[in-house]
Amino acid sequence: MQIEDERKEGTLARINNSAIVKKLRGVKNIQIIALIFIIAVGLIIYSSVMTARSNARDASESVMTSEEQRLSAILSGIEGAGKVETMITTQKDVIVGVIVIAEGADNITVRLKLLDAAATALGVSKQIVNVYSHKK
Repeated sequence: MQIEDERKEGTLARINNSAIVKKLRGVKNIQIIALIFIIAVGLIIYSSVMTARSNARDASESVMTSEEQRLSAILSGIEGAGKVETMITTQKDVIVGVIVIAEGADNITVRLKLLDAAATALGVSKQIVNVYSHKK
């Protein structure tokens, strides 16, 4: 007498018997194909992250806030300053750093005037203001 197993097929058995798994088993070098697929997905993710970072960097480099533009205009009015660019760094709406780049900052007198004017205009300590000469 023979006994037949009437239990339902388990999930694992159904997956092993599926048509997709049977086709995959027939493919040679499945590990190489899977590795190539994983590398391709990784490269796609990497390129999208790098593109997003590049776009964010480009946007931040090219935009001066109205406060920075106004400060640049004020400082360029100082005798001998020439062309002036500024950058104001804030954290939680508090100014933590100021950079002033001016053509005339090679002259120590002009540099000190720029330092005093920037600190006064923004109402910050001179210790957080840095003045540099513009590259030639």
